[in-house]
This record gives sequence, structure tokens and C-alpha cells, in this order.
Amino acid sequence: MKTFAPLALLFAVSSLHAADSGGAAPAAVTKEGDLVVVTLKADAEEKLRLKVVPVEKKLVPGSRLFSGEVVYPLAGEGSGVAPVLGGTLDEVLRLADLQAAADGRILQAKVQIDAAKIAVERAQKVLNAEAGSVRSVDEAKTALSLAEGTLATAKAQRDILGAPVGKPGGSKRAWVRVAIYSGEINLLDARAPASVRTLGAGAKSVSADPVAGPPTANALTSTVDWYYQLPADSTLRAGERVAVEISTPGSQEEQAVIPFNAVLYDIHGGQWVYAQTAEHSYTRKRVQVARVAGAEAVLASGPPIGTKIVTDGSAELFGTEFMTGK
Repeated sequence: MKTFAPLALLFAVSSLHAADSGGAAPAAVTKEGDLVVVTLKADAEEKLRLKVVPVEKKLVPGSRLFSGEVVYPLAGEGSGVAPVLGGTLDEVLRLADLQAAADGRILQAKVQIDAAKIAVERAQKVLNAEAGSVRSVDEAKTALSLAEGTLATAKAQRDILGAPVGKPGGSKRAWVRVAIYSGEINLLDARAPASVRTLGAGAKSVSADPVAGPPTANALTSTVDWYYQLPADSTLRAGERVAVEISTPGSQEEQAVIPFNAVLYDIHGGQWVYAQTAEHSYTRKRVQVARVAGAEAVLASGPPIGTKIVTDGSAELFGTEFMTGK
């Protein structure tokens, strides 16, 4: 997404000042009715390395765009339910505290087992020496069984909390958590990979496969969480926000598309492209982007099919028209 300086008032000028004093102007800006035409000299156009592509009509798979958050799953491969770790310090500290408490209960249960085993051995020796009773042995064995049960419970509780927070070494798997409104779930393909990209300008999309994460939801917002696993070489950090595009099953529409890097944005959020209207001449046209599909922008409205649109060099044309930049 490109942003620019505030739009200047449009002037009907015959030419721009030359880059060097005494030279010919490399571009001319003329106004024809409500249209502003930027006419470049051949050498100026070559220096800008302008690239034009036609507006095309393609079959575009239907999809919906959601906001996602990068999280780290703490469960082992193929294991059951375990928390996922986001990017907030409070979440990390709270989970670390729960894990430390669970580890303490395991240690306490192990100590109780050791003590119970000693008690059983002592009671058995006393009984063998005909100085004790069978009841004492049975009570010691009962205490040992209770301690073993306590240990099993403590381990199960600890397993639910997943891998230790901040454990050094090992590879970190990265997931994306997407909150989806319950009313839209039936419209989406839960088994298809999602397209994930960062929020930066010119970000490239990566494919993320759906995974079975913890069954989390938010009753206040009526949303259900879906999880997708990022590629192993992903450098995204926990808590980072991303855009997630999820396909809708069996829906393909023929729509007008252009490369997304051809779209310009003014200070008011208006969307524009530069169309080649004649040789070396370019006119700014308003477009409305319905959504982004990979590297392409699907148009809700804009120039007709076949119109040549500037991709590389469109920002320079914008600066030439409004006399901004160098």
C-alpha cells in the first residue's frame, strides 16, 4: 500500500520545470475537462522504466479476508489440548506461573511416593519380625497407592499446560489464530489452506495449512478460533498481526483484476491507477478494490477490460502530476 503527501490543488500547467536549468521539460501536465493527462518525453519514460499491463478478466476463487494473530503452540506434535502463546507479557507470565505450580505438585507427589515406599518396606520388615500387624502393611500400601495416583493426576495437569515457556533450543512452530464470526463458518472451506500475509506494503502471501488447535471461542463476540500452521521457515513473531484470506468452497467468479502494486492511495483513502491513453500519455483513473487475491487486486469498479495500467513507475507519475518529490 502506497501513501503520499497531501494532494495539492490541481493546476492547468503546460509543462514542469526541467531537472536542469535550461533543459527541456521531461514531462508535461495538461488538463482536458476533468481529466489530467501526464505526457512524458521518450527518454524520461525510459528512465522511469514504466511497465504497463492490461486490465484482465479472470476466474478468481471466492474468499473472505480476516485478521489473524501469530501464536506458538505449546503442545507436542500429535498431542492433545494445550495452550497457545501470544505476544503479551502478561500471558507469558501467567502461563509460566501455572507451569511452575504444576511442576511443584509433581515434585511433591514424587516425594510422597518415596516416603510411602519407605513406610511399606518398614512395615513389611516389622511384620516379618512378628512385631507388627498386617493392618500396618495394608495402610502403608494404601498410602503408596494414593501418592502414585496424586503423581499421575499432577502429570496429567502439567501435560495440559504444554511445553515449558522459554525453554532453550528446539524449533518453534508458528500458528495463526483467526477469530471467525459464527454466522460465517458455513460459508468457508475449513479444510483448504489459507493465504497469510503481513500488513506491510508489498507483503507476499504464504500458504498455511489448517491444524487442529485448542477449541477456543469468544462468546462475547460470537467468534470461533481457527488455526493455521505457517511454513517452517517463517520469521513471524508471536503476537504479530497478519491478514488471512480463507477461501469459500465451490465459488469462482469472473472478475476484473490488476496487479495490486498498480493501485495508488491518496490522503483520503481514494484508490487510483494510471491508464495509458496514448503513446507516452497517462491519465489517472479512479478504481475501487473489492479485495486482494494474492498479488492481484480484484476490482469492484474501474477502467474497462483491456485498458493498459501502469504498475512499475506509477508513484513517479503521481509525483509528476502533483509536483511532489524531486
